[in-house]
Amino acid sequence: MNKEITLTEKTQQKLLTYITDSGYKLGDVLPKENEFSQILGVSRVVIREALSGLRIMGFIETKRKRGTVLTSPNMFYGVKTIVNSGKLDIESLKDLYEVRIMLEIGMADFIFLRKTQESILELEKIVHEEEATDTSDLEKLAKLDIQFHTTLYKISGNKTLRAFQNLLNTLFVTYSRSKNWKRRQIISHAALVEILTHGSPDAFRTAMRLHLNTRFEDLGKLFG
Repeated sequence: MNKEITLTEKTQQKLLTYITDSGYKLGDVLPKENEFSQILGVSRVVIREALSGLRIMGFIETKRKRGTVLTSPNMFYGVKTIVNSGKLDIESLKDLYEVRIMLEIGMADFIFLRKTQESILELEKIVHEEEATDTSDLEKLAKLDIQFHTTLYKISGNKTLRAFQNLLNTLFVTYSRSKNWKRRQIISHAALVEILTHGSPDAFRTAMRLHLNTRFEDLGKLFG
């Protein structure tokens, strides 16, 4: 059975339609609540609730001394809320990690296309700090792991990919390296940087798959 659409949800759709049809662009100041109330023929209470929902989804934001401004929505907001809830079951966690594997393998061509000497040095710096960290300091190693992969997403130059990686940071921290990660790891961050510097996108894809697979196995064992 289809879910019944509430008045607030209908109003949100009407607001978005009005904004689009009126030609508003990102950064433009939108009408006030009372104006929207008159335009759409609904109470200010409903308008306020509808605008609140659009604000949460990232369609609008309130600027000091300006008012309500049209912004670009965060398409991953809903996923982030679910991830941060701590209510995901193991199958959902595995599915999200598989998505991460697909993304990091798939963005190899973009990383090679957009890498710079500066970005390589940034990765090498992270690797050096990681290698100098005691293997028992799992918290610091997890943070360095996030930093390394965040840098790869940044190199790709794709803002949507970076947004998705940011919301998965919770998972990266929660399921950090197991205590024997160094012995079990097939491909290290150092090896990935070496391939990125002197190898090919195909070699990088293969190496990334092996690198992430160990973590995926750890995830399964954690709930096995």
